[in-house]
Amino acid sequence: MDRKKWSIFFPVLIVLVLSVPLVTSTLWVDIKDVREVAKGSESTGGIFSGFTENTGTTVHIIPPSVIDDNIPDTTEKVNYTTSTGQNVSIEQRTPKGTLIGGILNALVMAGIAVVAAFGIFMLFKLRRKLTLKLFFAAALGLCSSVSLMLYLYLSRSMGEDLFGINLPDSYPLLGAIVIIGIIAGFLIVRNMVFRALDPKRKNPALIAFCILLGPFLAIVLPFWVVLFLLVLISLWDLWAAKRGIIKEMVNLSDQHKKEERVTKKATAASQGQKAGIETVKPTPMTKRKPLIQVNAGEDITTYGLYEGKHYSLGIGDFIFFSLLVSATFKWMLLKLPFAGFYSPFWGEVLAVELTVLVAMAILFGLDKTLSYLDRETVMPGLPLSILWGTVTLIILGLFLEAWNLIMVGRAFNPF
Repeated sequence: MDRKKWSIFFPVLIVLVLSVPLVTSTLWVDIKDVREVAKGSESTGGIFSGFTENTGTTVHIIPPSVIDDNIPDTTEKVNYTTSTGQNVSIEQRTPKGTLIGGILNALVMAGIAVVAAFGIFMLFKLRRKLTLKLFFAAALGLCSSVSLMLYLYLSRSMGEDLFGINLPDSYPLLGAIVIIGIIAGFLIVRNMVFRALDPKRKNPALIAFCILLGPFLAIVLPFWVVLFLLVLISLWDLWAAKRGIIKEMVNLSDQHKKEERVTKKATAASQGQKAGIETVKPTPMTKRKPLIQVNAGEDITTYGLYEGKHYSLGIGDFIFFSLLVSATFKWMLLKLPFAGFYSPFWGEVLAVELTVLVAMAILFGLDKTLSYLDRETVMPGLPLSILWGTVTLIILGLFLEAWNLIMVGRAFNPF
């Protein structure tokens, strides 16, 4: 692989690698609970052995009752016998219910994203650049602050178990977490938005933001929502970059910058002519500089773009690459304990190794995308990478199920 591609591979790799520890620390309680349940229970009913995904931090966009009450056969009762001999009966989603829920949630989220994208495009087309700048700053600040607060709050259990640091709930602790989150959000916004014309400031801030947001989405969204959402967003990205609004925004951005250069030259020429005629130049009044302004050459395409030496990559590409890797690692951590071949520590090592394979598939797709980019001016960054990453993940899941059937004689619940 040539050095030109490595100039963009390196920041992508940083985002992918640093996403994994955030998933681990935040879901530490859920990981421990799954280990205990898997170790002391044996399924006596239902299709698969093992619970469906039901972590304490999961947030459902559509309430489960909407699906369960209106679509039959979306839930099932499963009986478990614990290690103490106690019979436990639970109600969980069937594969049908899980898949339907994932599709519906993903459609809702993709629809919101598409509507927002068209809204941003219209504002950009109308040259409401200051409005877009403020919107972008508010969105970045809110997402980065909230995600960091979540990590700090939920990672306390891991700190207590591994390092003996006990931080019980208290107003001073919560206040400190909020302050740290706000400061981090401010720094990211300051360097990504208000220093957007300086890549040395913007690029590190953009990477930091993507490291925070990718795992955050993987943690709060169910795995199958993430999978369907990535497919929908990739299809949208393909259309938008080749024929839709992303292509239009790039063309408009180039046109606006060209007009600004022409206007600047005309203004400079006009001022030069006046200077040759006027003998006495009046002292100009000092004009107060606006607190927030859009500088020449700055627009919405500048804020969300990692500007490398040879290639540029959009913020959405970084986030969704991180989301796929984070969701893969989350699935591995919460599902492998129910596999019959699982053993503590080595099961986590296997989860890391399989996640690395998915990350390598994403980078392989990015390599192919950059190869096409040598012949095109704009290429969608998501479709090939998400395709290779998702296919690799599905193949790994099928392999784990087949291995479990061969070694143990039963399947574990992938849902």
